[in-house]
Amino acid sequence: MADRHAELLSGLGFSQGLWIEGRYRAGGAETIQVANPATGAAIAQAQLAGEADFRLALDGAHQAFGRWRSEPNAARGEVLKRAAALMAARRQELAELLTREQGKPISQALAEVDYAASFFQWFGEEARRLSGRLQPHPQRGREYRVRPVPVGVAGLVTPWNFPLAQGAKKVAAALAAGCTAVWKPSEFTPLVALVMGPLLKAAGLPDGVLQILPARGPVAGAAFTSDPRVRCISLTGSTNTGRALMEGAARHLQRVSFELGGNAPFIILPDANLDAVAADLVTLKLLCAGQVCVTANRVFVPAALEEPLLKRLLPLWHALRVGDGLAEGTVVGPLIHAQARGRVRGLVRQALDAGAELVSENRCHEGNPALAAGSFFPPTILGGVRDEMPIAREEIFGPVMALLSYGDVPEAVRRANSTPFGLAGYVYGRDLSLANAVADELEVGIVGVNEWRPLRAEIPFGGVKYSGLGREGGEEGIREFCDMKVVATPTPSLGGL
Repeated sequence: MADRHAELLSGLGFSQGLWIEGRYRAGGAETIQVANPATGAAIAQAQLAGEADFRLALDGAHQAFGRWRSEPNAARGEVLKRAAALMAARRQELAELLTREQGKPISQALAEVDYAASFFQWFGEEARRLSGRLQPHPQRGREYRVRPVPVGVAGLVTPWNFPLAQGAKKVAAALAAGCTAVWKPSEFTPLVALVMGPLLKAAGLPDGVLQILPARGPVAGAAFTSDPRVRCISLTGSTNTGRALMEGAARHLQRVSFELGGNAPFIILPDANLDAVAADLVTLKLLCAGQVCVTANRVFVPAALEEPLLKRLLPLWHALRVGDGLAEGTVVGPLIHAQARGRVRGLVRQALDAGAELVSENRCHEGNPALAAGSFFPPTILGGVRDEMPIAREEIFGPVMALLSYGDVPEAVRRANSTPFGLAGYVYGRDLSLANAVADELEVGIVGVNEWRPLRAEIPFGGVKYSGLGREGGEEGIREFCDMKVVATPTPSLGGL
């Protein structure tokens, strides 16, 4: 197995070090062991950047900015589209590395590679479309030229749950805009980010345009917020991390774009197709073992439909295969580490102690000695969950479905909105007029109506309230890395001719 890890990494061009100036450089404040969360087996060692490494990387990104911003938009876009093609060509290897490092089933890892590549393709096309306008001037013989310009060096911070996709959203948009960037992937999943260095170089990205430095969060945060050359900080992470970065960014008035925590409601309307609801709910809830910021955190079901829904849910739940993501048929993998498992276990215990009901657990992974060291949590259904319970107020970030009953639709909407978070929501019902009316009332950034996965590269995604600032994807995503520049100028004239 260790040989396969080494073979994968070597085939993807990985070497020990941080990706700086188009090559792996030795350095780092510390070296960590990256392990497969399903088995506890070591995959590889990785270096984590320190303060000096970030200074070096930011120096290089700053120096490369002038050259990269001067490239024609179309030329920058071609680099990104070549990167998308290379990701498609290395799809299997990237997905296998992702599963070994993060734990998700290989089918979900393959889907993540495709999703990540779609952002390089999309922003490769958006780069060509990035344009300004001529605006009439109130004085005769003059006009305004209004155009987007890249903000400068961008600091990018991405999480461990979708390490490739979240990186692609930020990296592709920043590079398309003409920014250079320093990317800080999570220390729990550094490898799949680091192998993107050689891939992007092969796509034609000049050295220094993208530096990749896994690091501890506070180290990267201090490096980005203390350097005035960093003009934009884009984070996907917790709300508390967003607050800390925003406070630091105030020092140099850096632009911030944050996708933060969620507490997504999933509202089942009285006329919903329960077969479709059950199938989509299981798929959504157990994607990445529930470690998804947009997953269904609170499932609101009419009291009269709770029993019929469970009759459809339970057979699907019991049929799930929990295990190593590389094993055939696995649907639910491990949590990222033992601390995450402990947190989820604590939320479930609190709920049960407060009166929630344990409806179902799937412990099919237990008894397999190969998984004894893995950070698994059994997929669990809880009934009788109430709004005041911590499991309904916090992101669960685990394979736990919390069912909350409601009386009428206005009550469900009111309770769905009674949270400081507003990232995603879901509404299922046959009457589309009602479903869309409910969707319009939800205080979130994106709603899936009879759709469990509405996210695509073509649309803007982000939260409201405590769930974030700014948008990723769509034509809006590239604008997060642009300033608007206005030039007031005389209009061309033929003089006396």
